[in-house]
Amino acid sequence: MSLAARILCRVVDNFGDAGVAWRLARQLSGEFGWQVTLTIDRPELLARFGADPRGAVRVEAWPGDDRTPRADDVLIGAFGVEPPPPLRAALAGAARRPLWVNLEHLSAENWIEGCHGLASVRPADGAIEHFFYPGFTAASGGLLRERSLVTRRDAFADSPAQREFLERLGVAPGRDERLLTLFCYPDAPLAEWFDALAGGTRTHRVLVPRGTAEEAIAAFFGASPRHGESLRRGALRVQRIPFLSHDDYDRLLWSADLNFVRGEDSWIRAHWAARPFVWQPYVQAGQAHHVKLQAFLGRLDAGPVVDTMMRAWSGAGAIGPAWTAFEAALPALVPAYRAWSSSLAAQTDLATRLVEFCADRL
Repeated sequence: MSLAARILCRVVDNFGDAGVAWRLARQLSGEFGWQVTLTIDRPELLARFGADPRGAVRVEAWPGDDRTPRADDVLIGAFGVEPPPPLRAALAGAARRPLWVNLEHLSAENWIEGCHGLASVRPADGAIEHFFYPGFTAASGGLLRERSLVTRRDAFADSPAQREFLERLGVAPGRDERLLTLFCYPDAPLAEWFDALAGGTRTHRVLVPRGTAEEAIAAFFGASPRHGESLRRGALRVQRIPFLSHDDYDRLLWSADLNFVRGEDSWIRAHWAARPFVWQPYVQAGQAHHVKLQAFLGRLDAGPVVDTMMRAWSGAGAIGPAWTAFEAALPALVPAYRAWSSSLAAQTDLATRLVEFCADRL
């Protein structure tokens, strides 16, 4: 069933919100034939993800063109965003169309399974909103994953295309170097981690996209690397790379031995890379991010070394000893991360579940 849908997005952390909204819009359009409009308050970010303005997804700047949502079958609020007034007013008393869906943040917490799929009537005007919770189980909304993703990943790994991709980025790791990617929030314990890497016995090349860890790198090395340039201290080599399109970022994750990711969008893509990763959740009041992290670690179940490393990366412990133990265990951790990725890939993806969810209610 081909539907017309509008996705609403207001950007909070520059990348993740817009990234998730764009990936969903692209998949609903390309794989399900939906007519999708993405209404976003920072449309200029989409070009950085590789969005084609001539593509099938229609992009408009927030708050939109003042059309009522009556022409839309589905209205999706990314991360629970409230629709702008003209759209919100038109939802009052809506019985079936448009179907108002709040796409919530991804969480591994158990409580989301009881809330996923619930509907709530706004008492002020009778508008009905439905709650859709991404998650890691069959009782949740699932994870964003394109149909061809795993096949493309497996064809790319250790192929000439992978070598050509790294060469295009100016990356030529030595035979014994570990290749790492770094995408983190400013409060990551980078100085201590850089110290641990620099004092290690094995060289680690850390690829850092433009705009990430600028101050920490400058403070540690006394300089900021230009595009393609590497800075070195001891066994640590930090190399600056450009901010990549979505497709190229996937290829980067597939090429690395270890990925440091943050928030939501890069975190999801790290799962599909089927390689070890360390996740940094977005900091929340009352240490709520530590609760989210612990819930995820309970599902991942990769062992105390991984738990200690991820907690330390989020400020709950010393990063130096955590990294030493994690690095020593890294080769043995590869099968566990791959098995985790495979178990998730066996589940139905988020877009498919969302399409079915909407079809059942329209």
